[in-house]
Amino acid sequence: LDQLAPVALLWLVVGAAAAYPLFITLDWALRRQVTLTGVPIKVDKGAAGAGEVVGGMTEAHVLVGEVSAGHLALLLVGPVLAVAAAVWGALLVGRFLRDLAAGTPFDRANVARLRVIALLLILVPAGAGLVYSIARAQILNAAGVFGFIVSFTPAWLVAGLLVAAVAQAFAARSRLQHDVEGLV
Repeated sequence: LDQLAPVALLWLVVGAAAAYPLFITLDWALRRQVTLTGVPIKVDKGAAGAGEVVGGMTEAHVLVGEVSAGHLALLLVGPVLAVAAAVWGALLVGRFLRDLAAGTPFDRANVARLRVIALLLILVPAGAGLVYSIARAQILNAAGVFGFIVSFTPAWLVAGLLVAAVAQAFAARSRLQHDVEGLV
């Protein structure tokens, strides 16, 4: 039961990651429209109600109709990449947890798993976000609204760097363990 809960939680995260591309595809299949997130919009100075808006980016969810299949495919590249990375990461974490339970946490395979997880955390969110930004701009351009904006969340980078640091610690422990086994 101790191993079942983390694995179930991991697969719940994977399912949540898959929800957005599934929703977008179904919405497009039924109504030929997509909901875009993070679309920058202009607001007047009094829009906040309590004070004057002085800066910052305002984003909206925008429903765009008559989206082509090519634009839909481009829009889905980022989320599908993220889902594939989530599945791969969940499999790696599951194997890592299995080795932890078996008492072999410093196995070289776990060092490699942690390094791959770190790379996934660093590269995939940035890449998927960039592809999504390009797709969003293309769909909006086709609808007559021109503009391009990329947003980046540094939390994924920090998480990836933390996992990479743990991987380095595991690698050092693995080397020490290998050296000790060579002496005995």
